[in-house]
Amino acid sequence: MVQYLKMRKRIVLIFVLCSIFLVILIIRLGFVQLRDGPFLKNLADEEHYRGVPVAAKRGNIVDCNGNILAMSVSVDTVYAIPAEVRKSGKEDEIATLLAETLEMDKQAVKDRITKRTSLEYVKKKIPTETASIIKSMNLPGIGIVEDSTRFYPNDTMAAHILGFTGIDSQGLEGIEYSRDKELTGIPGSILTEYGANGIKIPGGDHEFIQPIQGNTVQLTIDKNIQSFAERELGKIMSGQGMNMEGRIPKNASILVMEPSTGRMLAIATAPTFNPNNYQAFDQSARRNIAIQNGYEPGSTFKIITLAAALEEKVVKTDEVFVDKGYINILGRNIHCWKDGGHGRQTMIEAVENSCNPVFIEMGQRLGMDRFYKYLTGFGFGKKTGIEMAGEAKGILANKKKATALDLATMSIGQTNNVTPIQLLTAVSAVANGGTLLEPQIVQEITSPSGEVIVPFKKEVVQRVISESTAKLTREILESVVTNGTGRRTFLPGYRVAGKTGTAQKVGQGGYIQGDYVASFIGFAPADNPRLVVFVVMDGVPFYGGVVAAPVVQAVMLDSLKYLGVKPDPNAPLAPGKPLYGVEFPAVRKEAIVPSVLGYPRAEGEGILKKEGFKVMVEGTGTTIIDQIPYGDAKVEAGSTVQLYLGAEVGQQTLAPWKEVLDPDIEAIEQFGPRLPISMNQNLLE
Repeated sequence: MVQYLKMRKRIVLIFVLCSIFLVILIIRLGFVQLRDGPFLKNLADEEHYRGVPVAAKRGNIVDCNGNILAMSVSVDTVYAIPAEVRKSGKEDEIATLLAETLEMDKQAVKDRITKRTSLEYVKKKIPTETASIIKSMNLPGIGIVEDSTRFYPNDTMAAHILGFTGIDSQGLEGIEYSRDKELTGIPGSILTEYGANGIKIPGGDHEFIQPIQGNTVQLTIDKNIQSFAERELGKIMSGQGMNMEGRIPKNASILVMEPSTGRMLAIATAPTFNPNNYQAFDQSARRNIAIQNGYEPGSTFKIITLAAALEEKVVKTDEVFVDKGYINILGRNIHCWKDGGHGRQTMIEAVENSCNPVFIEMGQRLGMDRFYKYLTGFGFGKKTGIEMAGEAKGILANKKKATALDLATMSIGQTNNVTPIQLLTAVSAVANGGTLLEPQIVQEITSPSGEVIVPFKKEVVQRVISESTAKLTREILESVVTNGTGRRTFLPGYRVAGKTGTAQKVGQGGYIQGDYVASFIGFAPADNPRLVVFVVMDGVPFYGGVVAAPVVQAVMLDSLKYLGVKPDPNAPLAPGKPLYGVEFPAVRKEAIVPSVLGYPRAEGEGILKKEGFKVMVEGTGTTIIDQIPYGDAKVEAGSTVQLYLGAEVGQQTLAPWKEVLDPDIEAIEQFGPRLPISMNQNLLE
């Protein structure tokens, strides 16, 4: 009996243990089936299904009017399934055929198609014709999948803004880099069922996952205004126009900003490159000097000194100054650029004359603390925040170590190092009523369905000067163009304000004689500015008022006409006083450009010439596929219209340079070669 009970207890114990084990097993199976089921199914699918990635096209980059600046076009990529290639036993034959067709090394091709991987790319981004040949060969384990490559239809236009992409369509520079995440789409895939041996299962399942194109990035850049700027840059760098003693600038930049919003309408830099073939250009050509390079601005910086002095009320417009040709600071004489000085003059006349001693006096009256307050308030010494990689922040003299002599030289635009974009942004604050804005390059980002993902937002940094001070500064700067050193920017019928700048370049042990950074910054209309135009030319033998001002004039006139800004009936038709004996033309009529897109070349040219326009033609073919300026654009009557034929789009080169008379060199020399350079030993006694 006792033995029987022991046996029953053992049976019960075994039954309980088995029951517990079965319950645990059931629970575990439940977890595996319900919780881990989808995950395990995906693992199984990954083993059974192998996908050939289908690249998504990058989103377009367009200008503010929707004109395409960068796009993706379809190409093909050759891939191999190594397991299938090895199974066929035709590795040598396949490698030979592919190597000949793709112009590759046979051994390199063979190594790829037999590699111990599930998928291997043989060659990316091949022409459609080559892909068709490979398809017709019907090689085992070799396939073709759709890919895309980046294409810039306007070649060099806005190259420094757009940047470029790499072999895998990843952004490497410019907007392509900064907005790579938004531009990159979601890749798709071609899924095919394979066995455990890596061979495709006959009659197995197939699935195509559609790729999703990237978002469209719309820039603030206006293609037409960018073209105007690049046209003038092309002339500068080819030595056209003003006689510069056979010297071509080392580099040059033209920037155009809408001061009321901070929108950049153009950023043109030379030398440039073609992003379609960026590898063929020297790396230095890809440097965006308008954003990444600093320089001593010279007299264009006097706008900041003037605005600060007016805001702090340390000078009055009717105050009289006497310029004897120099000013003594800490025992050192800093000369005016005019030998003998300007004599007795009002403050406004001193600005018109760009008189160094008067601006130095303004700086001394402001004092170090107040001067630095406006120096930093206008954004110098720090990045503007523009969406461009590698932006420099400039270099400011150490305030704690600065002396009255440093303050004097800083007041006339020397000593400190600034970038063109910093100075443009600062002057735009004067133009818009005293508010410093962050320069914008991206207007908005939209999804493939058209939904706005990132809208435009004006970024206000801070108010720097009052509206009344800004208004007064604009009026004084207008007199610089009408009566002063900026007459070569005068536009009959338009109110233009601006300031010249000429700074000697720093070399070993001092400044380089006869080697200048010439610049001019101007805005119009002066009472309600629509745009600010800034030209900087590095390495020229003449002054900013001679070589840079006419460039601003050309870009500004075409841009104002294009934007539909009509001449002001109350604006002067001629400058107050003739400068260098140059006469200015009368106001010219405006005309509307007819659209000739799609017309045969002869018919399109006939229509334009009948309306009084000159015509320049570029490209091959018989049909007009593009034109600049576009149809319905308002430009000066008799301007040149650039036509593009066929499928080729060349570099945007627009109307020929408007005739500008050469300056009377002797008249310039009578003012003397001395410039506002503080530490040049020739200017210090």
